[in-house]
Amino acid sequence: MWTVTYSSDPLCPSIRGEDGIRSEIATCTVDIKTFLADDSSSYDAFLEGGRVAEVALSDKLARSVAEIIVPSSSSKTISVEANCSHTMTIEPLYKMLSTVDPHRKLNAAARHHLKRSMTRKIGNGSKKSSNNTFPPYMFERTDVWCENGKLLVTLRIIVETEHSLTSIDESANNDDVDMSDAENDTTIEQAKDAFITHALDQVSGDALGGVLRHVATATFQDRLRAQLSSIEAVAFVADGSILPRRSGASSMPMASPPALPFKAPESRMRKEVSVEMGKLCNFLKLNKGASPSNGSTIVTVTGLVIPHGVTLIVGGGYHGKSTLLRCIASGVYDKIPGDGREFSVTVRSAVTVRAEDGRYVNSCNVSAFISNLPTPPGVSKTVDTTKFSTREASGSTSQASNVSEAIEMGASAMLVDEDVSAANFMARDGRMRSLVMDESITPLLYRVNGIYDSLGISTVVVVGGVGDWLDVPHQVVKLDKYLIYDATEKAQSVSRQFSHGHVQYAGRGVVHRLNWDKKGMPNQRRPVTDHPFHNARVSLMDGGGRICLTGEEGSEMSVDYENEDDDFGVIDMTRCEQLFGRSEQLYGCGLCVAWIIGHSKSHPNLGLRGLLDALDNELDRSGGMKGLLASLPESKEDVLECLGYASRPRRYEVAMALTRMRGICFDDIPYEDDGSEEEAARKAEERKKALADLWANRRKKAKET
Repeated sequence: MWTVTYSSDPLCPSIRGEDGIRSEIATCTVDIKTFLADDSSSYDAFLEGGRVAEVALSDKLARSVAEIIVPSSSSKTISVEANCSHTMTIEPLYKMLSTVDPHRKLNAAARHHLKRSMTRKIGNGSKKSSNNTFPPYMFERTDVWCENGKLLVTLRIIVETEHSLTSIDESANNDDVDMSDAENDTTIEQAKDAFITHALDQVSGDALGGVLRHVATATFQDRLRAQLSSIEAVAFVADGSILPRRSGASSMPMASPPALPFKAPESRMRKEVSVEMGKLCNFLKLNKGASPSNGSTIVTVTGLVIPHGVTLIVGGGYHGKSTLLRCIASGVYDKIPGDGREFSVTVRSAVTVRAEDGRYVNSCNVSAFISNLPTPPGVSKTVDTTKFSTREASGSTSQASNVSEAIEMGASAMLVDEDVSAANFMARDGRMRSLVMDESITPLLYRVNGIYDSLGISTVVVVGGVGDWLDVPHQVVKLDKYLIYDATEKAQSVSRQFSHGHVQYAGRGVVHRLNWDKKGMPNQRRPVTDHPFHNARVSLMDGGGRICLTGEEGSEMSVDYENEDDDFGVIDMTRCEQLFGRSEQLYGCGLCVAWIIGHSKSHPNLGLRGLLDALDNELDRSGGMKGLLASLPESKEDVLECLGYASRPRRYEVAMALTRMRGICFDDIPYEDDGSEEEAARKAEERKKALADLWANRRKKAKET
């Protein structure tokens, strides 16, 4: 059933090391139909899921490998000659030889990864759970993948050779002893093949029972997500979902009770959504309240719809506001069965926006939010916020940059939590406006309506302490003791009560509802072509959440790294909250950044959005992340040495990594002005003059009377 090929292992470069350990990378291949026990009905159901089904199958097999292939059950000893035995061990790539050498010297980043990724005992300690090893999301991976109708998995096989004392003494006195005898090696190769295929047959038996449920769950989420545009929604949270996690450090769902199953309020925000599941319908395990329609293959679910526009999530402290927002943020990924949120989805292009003090920014247009920055005494040159650059952004400028870049990369929704945002970027009340009139910051509060009206970008905001936000939303969700209520009408009533007599803001419109200024549109940027990041390699940094692109010793990049900037090439993603794939997805971001930089050199006319489109096209080809890795030959060994495998990130996290890379510089893409902007500016001035004349005439008439 399985065919096995071998390649060298960068963690054990010598064929037979001094310690008697030989390790290789085994790539095992099987037809997907054969893997599904040649069951035509199962295979036909699988094919209906398309690319999503392939990712789900790979994820399920990877989890089964983590559960079944453990040191206690994946070792075998054979003897092919007198006084000599060979112990074979199979391990997943992420174990990185730890099963045979737990004291192997690794860098701190790899040690941190191994400590976190080792499976934990559950129950009586006889079984291990892959959910403790992998996050509950289905990502494309470089160690297990589907390609051209085949399923491929890579494992590490280690052969330890042990000699008795008699054999060692004889070897010392006999120079003719050849431990690489062809006949013995042939026997070992045959034993390796048999051992690996037997282990994978066990894995297949474990995975087969739940693989179609895995596939059906992922396919349902993908098709439900596709329905969001037709109901003009940003997100859908299904009734019966378990939103809270066991702890802040766990991705496992909290037990219910005490966790309350989610239930949408009886309002216009509660809707039924129907999804055609075809042959996969029989393999889908539904939440309570969800069911196939009249025995057909159409599955109907009920839940809370977050419509397009500006949505507030309000409530007291510890009542579940941020938990609901995290559920919405995680909905951009497909989740595994049993996660508790597997029937809650969000548009793929929703992006979390927060403050990131100290982040790197280069040539970003933040003029819609930041303008008229003060300059030190004696400095005549003003700061151009249409091309804002800094090595250490403040809370407000970093969040302004994040909003601008989300718009630039094509996000359709922004997710904002007041708790991790810059206070002065979120809002300014009337008293502070009266006291500090010369303010450089235009808060997000004043811009969200203009962003939606002009650009069609929705915003979901968690608010608990600033009532001015009640003036701007299209809908308000209130949480009270973990229960959900539609508080839109009440919020509008409160707004009318407290916000009568709005004042003008700098002559540009009514407070809280400024029109979007076209001058604030983000620049379409591209990486400069003469930077030293070409052919760079990705490395994981100590402490987690950071990677670095480095050049070879003696290269221009190495010189710059030594002489100009201690952080040159460093990418800090610690506060990018939708990077749920841990270090493997972070490393995947680095690989994608390296690919984009190489692609930009040969396609200098592509802006960042065009480069991201090209990246998606490359990743959507057969092979996915594995195919991308094959185009970066040096990175293949780097992945095996650092983590074992990498996961596919979204285009938005790749863009975040690229724009946060210290030392990267961007140019604006030139465009031809057709005169439309000048005409729009002229009309705006005419309207402003007409309004001023109107008020002047009214004041004149008032004086005359």
